[in-house]
Amino acid sequence: MTEADRDPQQAFPDVRISARTALLVSVGLAAIYGLLFSVFGSVHRTSSIDLIASLGLGTALLLLSYIDLRTGLLLDILTWPLVAFGLGFAAYQETLILALSGAVVGYALIAGLALIWRQTRGYEGIGLGDAKLLAAGGAWVGVMGLPVILLVASGTGLLTALTVSQRSRSDSHRVAIVFGPSLALGIWTVWCVGIVVAA
Repeated sequence: MTEADRDPQQAFPDVRISARTALLVSVGLAAIYGLLFSVFGSVHRTSSIDLIASLGLGTALLLLSYIDLRTGLLLDILTWPLVAFGLGFAAYQETLILALSGAVVGYALIAGLALIWRQTRGYEGIGLGDAKLLAAGGAWVGVMGLPVILLVASGTGLLTALTVSQRSRSDSHRVAIVFGPSLALGIWTVWCVGIVVAA
């Protein structure tokens, strides 16, 4: 979501978690990111530009994940530059068309789903910040990487939802599950195994 989106607290009163919990989750994600890069990314992300891009992308995704966990927001000041840098990297790699297609399709998928949810349920269920983050993912890994991003994100989100639902059975309110960290993990996974996926 962005600052301009509808306040997620209106629909989901429990969207925010403590700074300590958010930090612990972020540290866990950082460890997973490191493991994924060590096993997959280090095999083919070996050039200087690849390593710099990997450091920037990973840092941005972790920061976005932490902020989303704390506030339920994915800020435009981070998501749009991530889209731009992804397109810039793709232009350098001469894969700009695939990256631009990925950004447009990624945004359209989440924005369309959010619109359908709002029309059928009558309240916000998915923020446009998630659409912009998936657009960034498409810009970094190309349109062909989107299905794998969504597969990883959906699986991670489902596990998170099941965990949260078990802990909040006695609560009569709807509980928000932020999707940003799951999307970020999907993006990082595809980035690390990108050449394998492309093959």
